[in-house]
Amino acid sequence: MNLIRIDSCRIKRTGLKRFFLLAILCFAGTASFAQPNNFVNRTINWAYKIVEGDSSKPKKKYVFVVPIWSYKPETRWQYGVSVSHFFKSKNDSVTRMSVIRTNIVHTLNNQFSVRPFVDWFSAQNIYNVRGIFQYTDFVESYWGIGPQAKNDNEEVYSFKQLRANVKATRLITPGLYAGLHFSVENLYRVDLSDAPKMELSQVKGSTGFFEWGLGPVFSFDNRNHIYFPTKGHFIDIGVLLYQKTWGSNSNFTSFQLDARKYLKLWKENVLALQLYTVFNEGNAPFRMMGTLGNESYFRGYYFGRFRDNHAATCQAELRQQVWGPIGIVLFGGFGNVSNTIPNLTQAIKPMYGAGLRIKAIPREKINLRLDYAWGEKGISAPYITLSEAF
Repeated sequence: MNLIRIDSCRIKRTGLKRFFLLAILCFAGTASFAQPNNFVNRTINWAYKIVEGDSSKPKKKYVFVVPIWSYKPETRWQYGVSVSHFFKSKNDSVTRMSVIRTNIVHTLNNQFSVRPFVDWFSAQNIYNVRGIFQYTDFVESYWGIGPQAKNDNEEVYSFKQLRANVKATRLITPGLYAGLHFSVENLYRVDLSDAPKMELSQVKGSTGFFEWGLGPVFSFDNRNHIYFPTKGHFIDIGVLLYQKTWGSNSNFTSFQLDARKYLKLWKENVLALQLYTVFNEGNAPFRMMGTLGNESYFRGYYFGRFRDNHAATCQAELRQQVWGPIGIVLFGGFGNVSNTIPNLTQAIKPMYGAGLRIKAIPREKINLRLDYAWGEKGISAPYITLSEAF
């Protein structure tokens, strides 16, 4: 098997770092010079009118086709297309915006991924369905299990995967949703020819697996806006039970918590806080363990650089509106993985970075997001996508 070695800790991206930081500084500097009715503002308003429609007859739906061209530590340079369809089930001030998005990506590591995503609200937000569906043909690095996995342990393996994760809930009382959480993952055609240590360790799931789980999910959501909240809370708690008697390969239980709080500081400037945890009890496959590394909850790290039965991350993000359609953010946090919950306080990993925001749909407060994040020992990565990290 001819695989490209991925070494996220030693790839040089100095030029890209400087580009991101320079862009942030340049846009921040425009705040003191921009005039409310100059040519730039008139051009921006004209462009938004095309996207959103006239204020007297606003559009009920939007379609964005965005080219994907970015760098992530687990993919190197990736390119593709993201098609997002934003719409409302009922065009009123109460019903929240829904989105159906499909990302199709190919990378320089010969990885391929198709990932449809849906977040749908019915009229008056009575029902909410959130789902991710994914097919991947991937090459990936593996360092082992635990918070002390060494860089020298890095090996490369390949696999194909089908995955679906769906949460269907109903409004019970104002802000509180309850329903069912369904998840299925099928890992197959795993090639360990370039990962002899992984093969010898016989880590759970290294030859492939099929797991499906079902359980309850509860969500409390009183955010004043779904895509750019300035106040309120979002708390999502789910439990998934996997059983061999149901057809899964393993018996284990997965508990997930996503808790967020938003504080309005001044004007549109916001402090956003998030706690995200995954706790697994039982014999979970290695790719369903808690991990560090994600474009949302732990930016900067290779996805799965650290993995174990339990994972916990905490982050804060200061969102500053600079001028017109431009905003900047500063973020930071910490996280860890462990085989026991008490040991999560040992060998904690840092994460920090900065980002640029450009309003894509001002009426719905949907931003184009460009972030650059750093972690321990020089780990870093950029991210480009729509909507906030959390």
